[in-house]
Amino acid sequence: MRIELGIILLLSILFVKPIAGNSVIDDAVDILKLIHEISVGIETVWKLIENEPVDTSKLPLVLDKHGQVMRRLDELNERIQQSEKLQAEYFNMTITSLKREFFEEFLLTRKLTEVGDVKKVIEENSQYMTFDQNSTVKFDAYTLNNFAEWCVKPGSNSLGYLIDAFHGNIFGDPEDNVENSLFAQMVAKYEMDESQICAARRSPLQFAYDLFTKVTLTELKAYLMMEFSWITLRSTGKGNFTLEMSLMRRKHEERIWHSKEVLSKLVSRIGRVYWRCDPMTYQSKLGVTYDRVTRLLQGYVENEMNLNKKGSCLQTCEDYSDARIEGCVKDELCSKQPKCAGRLHSCQFIGADMTVCQSNSTNNSSRRYDYIRTNNGRLLGVDAKEDEAVCRTGGDQAESSTYWFWRCNYCFCLCDEEGLLSDRYFNLRDTLSDYQRNMVVTGARFVKARRVFHLQLQQGELLPGGLINQSSLAWIPLEVYNVSHVDIRQGYDYHKLSYNSRSMDLDEIAVESNTQVVTGARFHVVDNHLNLEVRFSTFNFSTGRLIRPDSDSVWLGNDWTRQHYDQPRQKLILYDPQVSTKSSLKSLPLSKGNQYMEFVSSSIDKDAAQSTVPFIDMQDVVPNPAVPLSGLGIYHKGRRGFGGFFAPKVVTYNIWEKPLAH
Repeated sequence: MRIELGIILLLSILFVKPIAGNSVIDDAVDILKLIHEISVGIETVWKLIENEPVDTSKLPLVLDKHGQVMRRLDELNERIQQSEKLQAEYFNMTITSLKREFFEEFLLTRKLTEVGDVKKVIEENSQYMTFDQNSTVKFDAYTLNNFAEWCVKPGSNSLGYLIDAFHGNIFGDPEDNVENSLFAQMVAKYEMDESQICAARRSPLQFAYDLFTKVTLTELKAYLMMEFSWITLRSTGKGNFTLEMSLMRRKHEERIWHSKEVLSKLVSRIGRVYWRCDPMTYQSKLGVTYDRVTRLLQGYVENEMNLNKKGSCLQTCEDYSDARIEGCVKDELCSKQPKCAGRLHSCQFIGADMTVCQSNSTNNSSRRYDYIRTNNGRLLGVDAKEDEAVCRTGGDQAESSTYWFWRCNYCFCLCDEEGLLSDRYFNLRDTLSDYQRNMVVTGARFVKARRVFHLQLQQGELLPGGLINQSSLAWIPLEVYNVSHVDIRQGYDYHKLSYNSRSMDLDEIAVESNTQVVTGARFHVVDNHLNLEVRFSTFNFSTGRLIRPDSDSVWLGNDWTRQHYDQPRQKLILYDPQVSTKSSLKSLPLSKGNQYMEFVSSSIDKDAAQSTVPFIDMQDVVPNPAVPLSGLGIYHKGRRGFGGFFAPKVVTYNIWEKPLAH
């Protein structure tokens, strides 16, 4: 909690001026270029004046050249501020809810308060650097001289001292372990706190870039204020200041080198995965934020005499593990309910007599029953107590009977029935970005169209430096088809779930290479498991162009099942799962690589086994801002005792690996 509070407070200090606009990622990369550009620009300015007499004759020229550098910095500052509006509401809300706990964070709060004080001082005093000759704001020579002396005069209150303290508080001492720095602790806490990732919609790596950019911008502003001050003092005949300027520049370079060193050491260890949290309860909606496979394995009540061709009752319910309805006795339950036209699995005895409350068929419900109550008091269905009083169908009695010397019981089975009410199909066709137009994958989501689940991909134009043209973002259109069409083939166009083929492999398919990005994805079937494959294409980082994407791209997947017969995938099992959406807690990722999970029926007691779980999360999984991807994955999220969700996740591309290396 202490580190979390620190993150919130520091972010509130750094992100204080939200302005609507574009992408922080563009600016995050430019900050490294800007460091170099400012150094070169200032060196040029000083070359103009270092051999000139110490008088005011050259000041207009100096200010004109220096103004170009300042205007460049102002452009960067404006672009960075444009991204902050997306964060401001979350951070402000979190601060409000946690203010009462700040008093416990004395040491951390003191350090962050010092950071905030320096930030505020720099912001307030940067107004004195005015280079626009047409500006209505004019400061007299006395004010500018006092400002300049405050910036560069030795002492604990000078800007030079304050910016050193600012840097040390965030990045630590160069001699210390980088893991002990406030920067590293904040990133680590962010990575562990799912709620922050969900709210910010950034991978931990993106968060680190964002924070680094904003801190560095503050340091650059302070540096230019001191540059401006030396120029001002020189122009008023106070001295040459060549040595002082050299020392100041060296300190600035040491700070920049140290901050990049901290980031460089952390980058390889910072998580790059972004996944989507559950929406707020009032936003959760079937067909919008989630969907579900229907009538794959569903609770069904049938008399055992109808489960064999002889119409006998010589066996027990448990003997019918794979059966079909062979007949129906008039006036029994079978004549009053829609028949299971598929196969029945995992039958069991739950009571000799029971009352079955069937769902109202007029509402196109995928449920067969609202609840079931047995004669021994067992209640199947979590909402049964409410439904019993207002059973819309009146309730049907299912009573065991005697056949010669044998008791004919009603069995509770799982019905695997295809049909118009059963959505159980997954698209197997390739989904590719428009690589001919240099488009790459930037996000993913599940979509259901005509009863078929598709993994739809978002694409965006790849730019130099691994950036994405944010205005080009678009979802790749689905190839919608009807599974009943004569030209559409099972096993080629789509996969049909069944009792014997209902597993989803849970993998993260990613590459470590910084020269490859995702340009496609597809499902294929491996040993009756749905298995994800991802297409990777090589690109030139400097130009941003894909390199022969039509011929040199590769499909990668995790074919663990076939490659490791002696070490099979680990099966994740849902025990007595309640319906996914009835959890009061937000879902958490529960799976890892080389695992799989089957679609199963919901809890018999809690839901009368009327739902198929896990559900399918349909939310967009797109980091903010969108970036190229180094991988895609399918995972399971939820809470213990609930069905949870299958959902896609993305692995963000490390756009700073090459710039930091140089």
